[in-house]
This record gives sequence, C-alpha cells and structure tokens, in this order.
Amino acid sequence: MVEIGAIKAYIFTYKQGVEEIMAVADETYKFLRGLPFFAALPETMIQRFVKAGRIVKYTKKQNIFLKGDTADRLFVVLGGWVKLYSETNEGEEAVVALFKRGDVFGEAAIFGNAGYPFAAEAAEETRIIEISGDDLRAQARENHEVMVRIMDSMSREMRNLQMENEHLALMSAPQRVGCLLLQLSAGMIGKGGTFSFPYDKSLAAARLGMKPETFSRALAQLKPVGITVNGPEVTVDSFSTLVDYCCSHCSALPGECAGTRGESCERASTCPGKKLIQIGLGAQNRPRD
Repeated sequence: MVEIGAIKAYIFTYKQGVEEIMAVADETYKFLRGLPFFAALPETMIQRFVKAGRIVKYTKKQNIFLKGDTADRLFVVLGGWVKLYSETNEGEEAVVALFKRGDVFGEAAIFGNAGYPFAAEAAEETRIIEISGDDLRAQARENHEVMVRIMDSMSREMRNLQMENEHLALMSAPQRVGCLLLQLSAGMIGKGGTFSFPYDKSLAAARLGMKPETFSRALAQLKPVGITVNGPEVTVDSFSTLVDYCCSHCSALPGECAGTRGESCERASTCPGKKLIQIGLGAQNRPRD
C-alpha cells in the first residue's frame, strides 16, 4: 500500500509539473505574440522561439553579461528593469539604456562570434526570456523577416542615440528631467497625476548623464511648471504645461515620442521622442481629472 501511495504521489507531482510547464509556455507564447518584434511572424516560428527560450531570474545588481562577452543570446524582458552600461578603466559608469518589460536587446547575437558592446545588469529583480544565438540564426535563415525585425530594432536604437545627443546639446538639465517624467508617466490619462519612480533616482540620474545632486536640483527647478516631488513620488499638475516647457527643443517625429499625451497635448507631435524609458505604471498612478 505504501508503494502504491508513493507511486500515486509521484504521478500527481509529475502531472502538476507538466501542467505548470504548459501554463508557462502558453503565457510566454501570448507575451511574445503581443510584442512588435514577434508580431505577425508565423505561429509555428513563435512556438519554436518559446520552445527554444528559457526564462531566467536575476536578482538586483546581478550581471547578465559583461562588455566583450560573446553575444550568444537574444534577451526579452519579461519583468523588471535591465541596465545597459559601459565602464571606464577608472571605474566610472555610463548608463546607455534602461529596458523594461517587453523590450528586446542583445541583437548582436544574430551575427555569431560578435561581442556585446556594453554590459548588462538587472536594475531590479528581473525575469528575462533568453533565446540562444544558434536558434535565432536558424530562424532567420528560415524566415528573412526575423532579420528585418533585428535591423529595425538596431535602427531604432541608433535613432534614440541621435535624439539623446540632440537633447544633450539643446536642452537644459531641468528640460531633460522633464522629458524623462513625461516618459515615465506615459501610461497615465487625465490633465495631470502622481506616479512613483520605478527604480532608484540615482539610476535615473546616471541614465541622463547627470550627477545625483544635479538631478535633484533639476527636479527642484521644475516646481514653477507644476512638478512636486515627495520621496520617490512625483506629482505633475499639468502634462501639457510640462510638454510646453520641454518639447520646443526636440525634433522628434510623431510616433517617436514615449511621452506623447495624445489629444490632451496640443503639441504631441513635437514631444521628446527618444526611447530612454517607456512605461505605464498601472494602479500606482493617480491621475487628476
């Protein structure tokens, strides 16, 4: 009887494990299908990406890869934040990009034997879908649309870098911080509202190429345009006022701007367009009517 009971328990555990694996695979498929990089690809191809990919969890500040490591994986952020950065011989760090849920990076894996030009680290607890370079190249050989998506992704990143250089040359520190606030509040509706920074302010400062004290001063200088800061919380009295303050020095085209307010912003087409960060903060946002 004991042996039969043990067998039943094993079968039950095994069945639960299979069901959990199938549930994760189904969730991963739906997630990938909803991303621009994978949308419209044949269903069988997405299923192969799901089968080939593995979900890896990273703790805060854990390295994902280092600069110069062989580019052997494509990464899709399932949850959390990833910091892409470069470090000098003196130990100074330049934050190149921040990736959120749904972002794809590591496109260099398509070329084989290439090295990552930057290092990557989990800025918060993060889950990532990792797809091997071998699988990526095999899919690209079968369907050239995969290579087109990769080229599009790399082209957008180059455009983002161009926009960042423009902002560095033409915008003041408070305007650049205001641009960031518009992007962080992109998922909000209404005239204004309150949201929380999704990561440390020091990381936001580094992303903008500022010292933390410069970033704090710039935030304080936004008070006259209706910005109030209380710890990690930021209140924007009027998105349109903030747009008027920031956007006159930006050449972003419609569709390039992560902070566009839609109909609520008369100058949405001239809103900052670099994709430093784009996020809808969901329930923690408190819009103002």
